[in-house]
Amino acid sequence: MTIDREGATSAVILHFTEGQPVTFPPSFAADIGENAALMVLHHKDRVVKLFPVSSENIYLLRIEISDLSRNFLKQLNFAFNDARLSDIIFTTGVCLRGERCYYECYFVPDQLVVSLRELEDRLQKIEGVSRVVLRKVEPE
Repeated sequence: MTIDREGATSAVILHFTEGQPVTFPPSFAADIGENAALMVLHHKDRVVKLFPVSSENIYLLRIEISDLSRNFLKQLNFAFNDARLSDIIFTTGVCLRGERCYYECYFVPDQLVVSLRELEDRLQKIEGVSRVVLRKVEPE
């Protein structure tokens, strides 16, 4: 298979067979240059994103909130700055059917100057936050 490398992107069609692994073309794997990747499925859009990573020590931070407001984002920014959480692999904010809103991100915790528990406690105190989930992403 010849992969077009002329422009900004390359593309191939992958086939999904339930219970079987997806195989990347060797040239894609070589171009990625890492041995692992974080794969994120965005449920609302059914879009899969793949992020090459050098560390498998990756955490999901999910915050359930009443509203994705400017005030929430401002308070979140303050909490992230205090914890020195700046290198985020992927982030999204979405409100589902007007019932629940989520802010989610994936990050490597080595950059933090506070413990994971301290970060979780600080985020739980932000107005409008009903739940904070902070857990390690497990390899498949």
